[in-house]
Order: sequence, then structure tokens, then C-alpha cells
Amino acid sequence: MRLGDRYRLEERIGAGGMGEVWRAVDDVLSRVVAVKVMLPGVADDPDFARRFQAEATAMARVNHAAVASIHDFGRSHGLTYLVMEFVDGESLAQRLARDGRIAPADTMRLIAQAADGLQAVHDQGIVHRDIKPANLLIRRDGSVLITDFGIARRDDASKLTASGAILGTPSYLSPEQVLGQPATVRSDVYSLGLTAYECLAGQKPFDGDNPYAVALQRLQAAPRTIGITLPAAVLGVLEKALGTDPAHRWPTATALAAAARAAADGSPIPPSPPPKKADQKPRHLTLIAALLAVLVVAGGVAVWGFSRDNSDSATGATGTTGAKSGAGSAAVPAGFTACDKVYCPAAPLCWGGMTAINGHAQPPGRIDCAEPHSYQTYAAIALPAGALDIRTSLLMAQPDIAAACSPELLASRTNAAAGFTPDAWPVQQSDQTWLLHCLARSDKGETTGSIVK
Repeated sequence: MRLGDRYRLEERIGAGGMGEVWRAVDDVLSRVVAVKVMLPGVADDPDFARRFQAEATAMARVNHAAVASIHDFGRSHGLTYLVMEFVDGESLAQRLARDGRIAPADTMRLIAQAADGLQAVHDQGIVHRDIKPANLLIRRDGSVLITDFGIARRDDASKLTASGAILGTPSYLSPEQVLGQPATVRSDVYSLGLTAYECLAGQKPFDGDNPYAVALQRLQAAPRTIGITLPAAVLGVLEKALGTDPAHRWPTATALAAAARAAADGSPIPPSPPPKKADQKPRHLTLIAALLAVLVVAGGVAVWGFSRDNSDSATGATGTTGAKSGAGSAAVPAGFTACDKVYCPAAPLCWGGMTAINGHAQPPGRIDCAEPHSYQTYAAIALPAGALDIRTSLLMAQPDIAAACSPELLASRTNAAAGFTPDAWPVQQSDQTWLLHCLARSDKGETTGSIVK
């Protein structure tokens, strides 16, 4: 079939809810192009037709190497079509399906390229609203291209959907999109953060039986723990991109790109400017109020988590523990025995990746020590006062905690102190009391078997 007496459709290369994408030849300019044809079943729907034309208009306004170029838009043989540059490569979704995880440095470079393109989109007053691996194309030279602006929205455009409708792919929606609130540039940053998560983990951060369950999970539970050890800088980029409150995310795609490149190169991450005080409070309160409203209905608890390898710098700690460490004269907790000034586990306690919510500890998942694990408890102390208010990455910077979970204690309690680093993590007991676990972390990543005497 030839559209517009010019574009000869040769091979269907993709399809979605709005249309099909064909590899075609432009007979006028003798070049290969991609033609997106609006499906007849939705062509008569005014909203879909307007959205399709909006995609052409949005893409045509952006001129960037990381954003798909728009060549033409028209109607022929009763079909509405959009002509774009043809990409000789594959989508990021196809690469992930084939290769699984992508190495941390490569992931950060990929995300940096996508963020550069996203900034060009945002500079035109456009919010993409559907950033995901399927909409990021990888050329054969490894460069990234953002495509599919079918639900993009301009700042000066009216809404194309009914009030309260949610546009986007459930697995990649930001919390504010789930709540039906307007998407912003920071919503795209969040979606790109979820894409980075999938590249690093080899799986989606949220999954469920239906799209609604998937969307609501980010209001009720943390993303799945990434099951591999990652550099602290990479996790720092990811954590900030996935801030629950938009004000706590990278403020721009450019800031995310700079941070991702620094993490890929092992350089210090450039600081991002804090949110303006005038803007921060209203956004924060609005989002939290909306979250609470949803959670009352869903009966859940809003948490956000990230795996960490605890190689964060221990500098810059603020505050003090305010209490002496040790077992003291309190009753010995269940599962432990009294060992001088600490509690010793009565049986080996091993853990997978630890999870934090905006820097605060969440309950870890216990793992059989015979299975691969990242941490093992070699001692525990009563939780020092104020410890829950300190970022987990800074706990070992507190003098009382560092003295209690010392390398000397690690060496005396284990058979393999060499190659292991002390760490600390608060864990709530079954009786709702808290202990601070002294953890042995392997410097080489996951390990198997118990090292505690």
C-alpha cells in the first residue's frame, strides 16, 4: 500500500493501542522511514484523532539527536498517518528481554542520553508522560532515541481525556499520575528512574495481576529489592529519581543526566539545587494528602525502597545517638544470647539486600545462610535513641554505633573477618521493640554460608 502517493508500506514492525508502525520507503526522497498508521477502529474517535495529531505537533517541535524526528503527517485511503525517521536498531525493551540486566555503568550512560533528549522535550514545554523501555530505541551505534509521543502534553494544551483519567503505562507511572494529578517534567524523571531500575534489576520494580494493582503498588509498597550489589553512586541517582514527592527528585532531566554520567564514570555526583521553599510545601502537602486519601481506601502503607551496597560515604553525619550502646541490663531479646556488652544471635541470621525509604531503614528479608546473601548479623545492641532519624548510610558515622559494631568485634565473632566490613541496620523484633544489628558485609558482593562462630 502507498500512502499519500509517496510512502510505500513494506513491513509492519510494531503495533499498539492507537496504531501500527510500518517500515516504509519514501519514494520521493528514496529513503527508509517509519510510518505510524492510526488504526481504523479509533480513527473516528475525536479524542484519539486529536491525540495522534498532537503527537505529530509535539515531535515536530523538538530538534535533538535523542528524540525521533518527524517528517510528515497526513491522511490517505481513509487512514491517518505519521512519518518518522526509521531507526536501525531495537527498543530498550527488546534488549532487556534478550540480555536481562544491563551493567550499572552502561545503564547510567543510557539513562544520561535519554535524559538529554528528555530535557530537549521539556524545553519545548512538552511532558512525554509515557517514558518506558519500549519507547526508548537503541541504534546500532548504541545511541538512544525517545519515541512515541502519543500521550505527550504541551503546557498550553487542553486535556485530551476526561477528568481524572490516567494516561500512561501502569508499570512506569509516577505517584502523582496514579493519583490522577497532572504530570510534570519530574513525572518523566520518575518514569526514567523506573526504567533505570529495570535495566539494573532485570525486572520491573512493580508487578501485579492487573494494571490497577500494578499502579497502586507504588502507593502501598516499595519497589522490589535489586538483587545485586550496586555502586552507591548509582543507587543515589536511582533513589533521587524515584522520590515519592516530586520536589525531592532531580529537578530537571539535565540534572539527572549529569548525575548519571558522574555515576557511570565514578566521579562525584554534582549537587542539585534544593526545591524552592515557596514551591516545596504546597507540592509536598498536596501529594501527601492525596496519598493518604488513596491509602485510606486501599488500606496500605506508602513506602519506597532501594537496595544499597552500603558503600556510601560515612561523612557528613548530623545529630547524635543520644544513648549508650550495648546490651545493658535489659532482658535478652528472643533469638539472642547475652555476650558481654552486646547480644549474639542464637542461630545464624543472614539477609538479602537492605531497603531504605528516603534514607530510612525498612524491614529486611531474612535468607537461609546457605543461599546467596549480602549481610549476616554478628551482634546486636539496643537501638540508640534517635537512630531511626538518621539516614541508614550515616549510621556507622555515629561514634556509639561505630564503637559497638567495631571491626574488632567483627573479627572476634566471625571465622572470616578478612574481606568483610562492619555495617549497622535497625530491625524491629516480633514484640515491636527495635535492635540495631551489627552486620558483616562482604566486600566482594553476595556470599554463601555462615561466617559467625
